[in-house]
Amino acid sequence: MGAHRHNLCLFTNRFGHGGTEHQFAELVSRLDQRKYNITITCFSREGEFYKNVEDAGLPVFEFARTRWFEAQTIRCAFDWVRLVRKHKTELLHTFDYYTNVFAGGLLAFAGVPLFVSSRRDLGTMLSPKQRWTVRRVFLRSDRVVVNSEAARQSLLNEGFPDSRVRLIRNGVDLERYHVNGNAQSARRTLGWNRNSQLIGVIANLRPEKGHKILLQAAAAILQRYPNAHFILAGPGELEGELRAYVAANNLNSNVSFLGDYAAIPELLAALDIVVLPSISESLPNVVLEAMSAGRPVVASAVGGCTELIEHNRTGVLVPPGDPAALAEQILVLLDRPELRMQLGNAARKHAEREFNFTEAVKQLERVYDELLNDNRRPN
Repeated sequence: MGAHRHNLCLFTNRFGHGGTEHQFAELVSRLDQRKYNITITCFSREGEFYKNVEDAGLPVFEFARTRWFEAQTIRCAFDWVRLVRKHKTELLHTFDYYTNVFAGGLLAFAGVPLFVSSRRDLGTMLSPKQRWTVRRVFLRSDRVVVNSEAARQSLLNEGFPDSRVRLIRNGVDLERYHVNGNAQSARRTLGWNRNSQLIGVIANLRPEKGHKILLQAAAAILQRYPNAHFILAGPGELEGELRAYVAANNLNSNVSFLGDYAAIPELLAALDIVVLPSISESLPNVVLEAMSAGRPVVASAVGGCTELIEHNRTGVLVPPGDPAALAEQILVLLDRPELRMQLGNAARKHAEREFNFTEAVKQLERVYDELLNDNRRPN
């Protein structure tokens, strides 16, 4: 008779382009199915990373909620509870704010003995009501998984016991983002001018990502490099506002909006510099992806960015919200191709050593096994 397989339910919002979605799909598809009987629940199956889960043969159940407390969401809540109870779920793990709150509020009805929630941001963009709500969820959790030391410290500073917080840093698919061939080949494939200096931000167009800071830095960069081109890859609520800024500042010929762009490895291969001008981050995937692609990164010195990048060795850190400092560091790298190569090579080696999915999955399974084998709530 084979060993007992523990019944797990892993819950994500969706599978679309985004760091949390990517991490979820990679992690759950690599979990040991000989140990765990895994059920995936989500609010939407749509998105590029759904294929990872599908290829792993994991069952996925969609609960298409609408706004909180609307009839459709209430029906989804009843259906989700029935599914979790039917599958005799022993451990539930939610991966983002929305699943934390939705499932956390249903624990008493679902009858799940063990609950793991997640914090994959610093909570700075949440409203006071949202922060209060998710804090209540964290207090009910047997473990809270965080992806950066910055996120861990934010919980400890809020009074959470260290014994309930587990740090598991993001992994990266080193083979997927390893640049094969040269940048010119990638530029030809994507249709970019071989003589342009390509500077890219790969992030959803949200306030905390700081896209406008790069656009404000563009004028100083274009004075020295008039062929420089700024690429914004990602969808989001700020697209209209950013497009209006570009038009008002005569930047249309130097800025491209790529929207929800899937060919990230090819894009990274084409870029000269990857920029992340965020004002708040936990552990940004795009920095890991750029590092594994051997691309130099200029990022704001916020949150987990400082855990990923050693300034002037594996990338460059700049003060957040400072367009002049950002422009200055980008110009230094544009002036010195050899420094870009040096930083990119060091970044790739650092990613190979420190950030891989094999280690991330091992640490996540350790969290599950610790709880399942003990099945006692910590004091």
